[in-house]
Amino acid sequence: MPACPGIEDAVWANQRQHEYTPMPRLATVLLALLASTAQCLSQTTDTLKPGSLSQSIQRQHSNRWRELSRFVPLRPSEAPSTATFVTLTDDHIAKDGGILPAVLDSLARQTHLVGISLRNTRITSSAVAGLLPLKNQLQVLDLYGTRIDDKSLDDIGSLVELRELDMGVTRVSSPGLTALTSLKKLRVLELSGRRINDTATTAIGLLPSLVQLSLSGTRVTDKGLAALATLSRLKALGLSGTRIEGSTLDKLAVLPDLACLDLADTDITGDSVGRLSAFRKLKALNLENCPLVVDASTVHLARLTSLQGLVLRKTGFEKTSITGIGLARLATLSQLQHLNLSATRINDEAIVPLTKLKQLRSLDLGLTGLGNAGLVHLAKLPRLESLVVMYQEGFGGTKVTADGLQHLAEHKTLSGLDLTGTKISDADLPKFRAVANLKQLTISGTAITAAGAEKLARQLPGCRIIR
Repeated sequence: MPACPGIEDAVWANQRQHEYTPMPRLATVLLALLASTAQCLSQTTDTLKPGSLSQSIQRQHSNRWRELSRFVPLRPSEAPSTATFVTLTDDHIAKDGGILPAVLDSLARQTHLVGISLRNTRITSSAVAGLLPLKNQLQVLDLYGTRIDDKSLDDIGSLVELRELDMGVTRVSSPGLTALTSLKKLRVLELSGRRINDTATTAIGLLPSLVQLSLSGTRVTDKGLAALATLSRLKALGLSGTRIEGSTLDKLAVLPDLACLDLADTDITGDSVGRLSAFRKLKALNLENCPLVVDASTVHLARLTSLQGLVLRKTGFEKTSITGIGLARLATLSQLQHLNLSATRINDEAIVPLTKLKQLRSLDLGLTGLGNAGLVHLAKLPRLESLVVMYQEGFGGTKVTADGLQHLAEHKTLSGLDLTGTKISDADLPKFRAVANLKQLTISGTAITAAGAEKLARQLPGCRIIR
């Protein structure tokens, strides 16, 4: 028997009370947690607001081809006008890198959904499997900047309705790309990153429906180009930032519809530029920051008479970049509508041959030796709509001032003027009355104050002022 049965009974009674009595505080916490979780899931799925598919395609198109995008035919949408596009963020992604089940359920209920962006989210390859229930409707998939690798490629290859696929800056490598050959309707493909090399072009060459292909920033070399000659429908090819030198570019001359070629930031040589003359339908060419494209290279460029857009920004080294001699040769490109000569050795005297380019609509002469006297010649370009004459402190640039605006006073079509960094101030505001027809004026980096910009906006009521 216990020495103190009364106390023992009390302890026993107390133990029984705690053993059998419900725990209201814990239950309350659990209920609150469940309610909070449900609310979070509801808020997460509420953020899945469908957007416009056409606007998304247009935005990606502009980002991919940059200033030459207007010369690349926009992929026509094969989806109905009611088709929608959804952008997912890390809020929709589970800790394991998969897509939250509630989000997948929400996507499955969107009957008009044909496009999904997972750009720069933390998804892993397992997340792609969650999209397989949408394989009969998904046409656009953006996986740029994600952590997917080759394990995801079989699942991606099962999305047989895909027309546009972006796998730039992922962990996907060349050997796994053979899984994509089942995508018979794929029109646009973007791959970038150091894991993509010449081996990739063999698999890509088995996608004959491709219209646009971007391999920018990959390790593709001249050796891999020949495998792309099977892409008979290709209209735009992006090779910027690759190891291309141009020795095999003529292998692609068999592509009948190739209209845009992006070779920016490559080591294409001056002699290799001559191989481009075989491209009879080339409308747009980007040679930005190609150090081996020099003044003498314009002899070859002058033969590309079908060109409508040409980017020569920062070509050649400082003492070999484009001058007036080269520009005189380019005056034969009578169809040219867009020309970027920024950061070249162009000056007022060199500008004169440009007056022969009667179709020119946009011209970038930023960071050149252009001065007010050069504006006299530019005023003779009858269709000019956009002009850039920026100056950058420490780098140099144009000597254009507000006094030069008077030379543009009679121009009928000029609607955009970029004066970034030029030597203008509030004292020059009255001189802007000479360009009253402007729709957009950029004055960033100038001495015009906030108050001055407001006054300028009142002075030019139909003009957007960017400061």
